[in-house]
Amino acid sequence: MKKLILLIVLCVSSLSHAQVLNARSFNELVGRIEKADFTYKETGKIFGFISTQSCLFLSEDIAIFKNYCFPVRKYPARGYTIITRESGIVDLYEEDVGNFLIRDIKIDEFPIYLVPYLQESLPTYTLSDLSGILEQLYPRYLPGCWSTNFSKYSEAAEASCHSTLPVIGFDSWATETQAIVNDDAQWMDLMNRIEAKLKR
Repeated sequence: MKKLILLIVLCVSSLSHAQVLNARSFNELVGRIEKADFTYKETGKIFGFISTQSCLFLSEDIAIFKNYCFPVRKYPARGYTIITRESGIVDLYEEDVGNFLIRDIKIDEFPIYLVPYLQESLPTYTLSDLSGILEQLYPRYLPGCWSTNFSKYSEAAEASCHSTLPVIGFDSWATETQAIVNDDAQWMDLMNRIEAKLKR
């Protein structure tokens, strides 16, 4: 009977914990990237990109796709997809639309949804493995958050989430990311710091 009660308590605790989403500090994630040692793994097409290929770089606990990596040429856009158990899937994206540079930071998948798909240590995953995870998660339309210097809907800077669940830490995350996407120097510094870690 005690074992049954303990099992019920653990199940209820697990369910209640799963009802809270956590927007981890973006600056903390960048700090972890800067301290990590990355190894180039491979180049290939990943889910969501039709005509360009991405380069995969792995550390002990961080995977980064450098998107628009191949063919090597000048693109009007660049971006990185960062995968960690602690922060989930975070996308950085910029696009030159002529006289303006759109800059986005997004939490595409929260850790509680991503972690069940990561059964092995990150260095064991191939580009195809991680692309498959992105493809499996995409049609589930899970909660996410974004921070941009220009929303196509409001035509203004914006930080928000689409979620029916509370997002713990969102205000701090939004403050951090809005400061970056709305400042040319901070954004360029961020992109250069990440790029410096991804050497082939």
